[in-house]
Amino acid sequence: MLDWVVQHPQLAGMAVFLMSAAESLAVVGLFIPGTVVMFGVGALVGKGALGLWPTLAWAAAGAVLGDGLSYWLGYRYRERLCDVWPFSRHPSLLQKGETFFLLHGGKSVLLGRFVGPVRPVIPVVAGMLGMPPARFYLVNILSALTWAPAYILPGVVFGAALSLAAAVSMRLALLIVVLVVSLWLVVAGTHLAATRLKPRLARIWVRLDRWLTTPARSEFATLALFAMLLIAGAWVFIAVLEDVFTRDWLIRVDSLVYHLLQGLRTPAGDAAMVALTELGDAAVTVPVVASVLGWLLWSRSWRAAVYWLTAVVCGAGLALAIKAGLQLPRPVSIYQGLSQYGFPSGHAAVSVVVYGFLGILIGGGVSSRIRVLLASGVILLTLLIAFSRLYLGAHWLSDVLGGLSFGTAWVALLAIAYLRRSGIVMPHRGLAAAALVAFFAAGAWHESAQHARDVERYAPHETLRTMTPLAWWSAGWRSLPAWRIDLEGEDEQPVTFQWAGSWGSLRTVLLEHGWREPVPLAGGNWLLWLDTGRPAARLPVLPNSHDGRNNSQVLIRDLAGNPSRRLVLRLWPAGVQLGGLDRPVWIGTVVQETITQPLGWFALPHADEIYDAPRDALAADLGGIASKLVQRAEPGVSMTGRNLWDRKVLLSRRLR
Repeated sequence: MLDWVVQHPQLAGMAVFLMSAAESLAVVGLFIPGTVVMFGVGALVGKGALGLWPTLAWAAAGAVLGDGLSYWLGYRYRERLCDVWPFSRHPSLLQKGETFFLLHGGKSVLLGRFVGPVRPVIPVVAGMLGMPPARFYLVNILSALTWAPAYILPGVVFGAALSLAAAVSMRLALLIVVLVVSLWLVVAGTHLAATRLKPRLARIWVRLDRWLTTPARSEFATLALFAMLLIAGAWVFIAVLEDVFTRDWLIRVDSLVYHLLQGLRTPAGDAAMVALTELGDAAVTVPVVASVLGWLLWSRSWRAAVYWLTAVVCGAGLALAIKAGLQLPRPVSIYQGLSQYGFPSGHAAVSVVVYGFLGILIGGGVSSRIRVLLASGVILLTLLIAFSRLYLGAHWLSDVLGGLSFGTAWVALLAIAYLRRSGIVMPHRGLAAAALVAFFAAGAWHESAQHARDVERYAPHETLRTMTPLAWWSAGWRSLPAWRIDLEGEDEQPVTFQWAGSWGSLRTVLLEHGWREPVPLAGGNWLLWLDTGRPAARLPVLPNSHDGRNNSQVLIRDLAGNPSRRLVLRLWPAGVQLGGLDRPVWIGTVVQETITQPLGWFALPHADEIYDAPRDALAADLGGIASKLVQRAEPGVSMTGRNLWDRKVLLSRRLR
């Protein structure tokens, strides 16, 4: 859709108008995912593809037209609509709308825009029940003016955030989308399990469970849910274990997932994932276990304390025993002793056990709504810790699945035993407070003390190859990347510069020819992007990622007479050393950046698809340095068929 809008900007407003009208039209709106569509339109505004005010106007106008046509149908045909499909086949559609209208009166036209099941039916019902046209259209217009920004502005914020993330790295943008979708799926799935699955399991439990000492009927559903989790967890663990031993399809998926995630890595992503994985370290989980145990003993909850110790000690011990017995290797060697083995993932298993059983202890004394939120938080935390192990390359997918399934089965087993005979409702606030204080205190201390070392420990492993200076200068440069590689190996920008020598010597020459160090991207300098009047030369440079690494060095140069544009040089180590000279080779991009203000709220850098002129400007500033332009095979062509660059690469080197 974004590509279509870019290619047909004159039709974008009409497209928004038609989508908004269809979303509000009787019956048709039932099949249009209005929230998703308008959120997507807002994201296009945030990315600068559409203007904010014209988009809001087109969306509001479409909403007015859609509701107006629906009202006219009801006002014109009245009761005869009841005999027309789909109302004749599904009379409940009109009945629900009529009930809503009779309950809220004229306000239902306003409220109905935000209530999904009755949204496209309310205007029809208003017409059928004889609401005066003047009153309807007044409320219709006012509601459309409210509805358009309410549905579009959240997408604008998301699109703007995604644009800034994509300017740094498309990998970071992808991870943001994945995390947002995962959060929604966890919350929605937990709510679905609590509201839909749990009552059905309760009925099955009542029919099948005869061996239990009969608990209170209200506990049937909870015990049934944990019984299903026990069966599912044990089944998945055994299935994963079988695939690992037989080298079945899951092993091939292991390699695929590992290499895919290693290709998505960025320094910012590494820092975030290391912070998440540290929440599953013993330095965090042990203080949490100790504080919970201390609170249970202090409150004389002896039975809960025994179950808590059993869950944690036996769960962690069993996971370690399985790891020692199988001795399956990790993708990379980053640990010593028993920890050098991968299956099952200790972080995944222990996180499920500690945080999962803690949720069971706390959940016994809270309302069902709070219980759903608590379960969502526990599931989200454990999944994020598990995903961090995959992202950092510390485990195979089979290791993580084994740890999650083992921990789930173990927690479910103990939960059934604990809840069957537990008639005590503990003061959940004190227990939750003790656990949260220990969690945040231990987490903050551990990350402040260990984060830098862990970032280095989990850093991607690099190999350095050697090449003679003559080989690189004559033909070896062709073996280095021609494009800056982003998401899944996608070509983002051409590599138009290769440099052999130290960064310091290149920096000295360029500073003498008008290049400068950019404003450092640190501390509060992020806020400078909110200053829409600041010239490009005084804004920080967002880092770009190539093959999982941010640029190591960066310089900028002003463009005379145009304060909204600048040249940006970014360099990455090429992983090549010139033998005999002990000189590294760097690869770089030289781009022209234009600073735009899509909404007038913040500045956003945009790399123009102009690469020859920036490269030539750099070549002119390399006075006294041996340089030459070399030609790759064919011109670089964009998706639209336009020549992006002439495929010439600038080679430069220090002879001494």
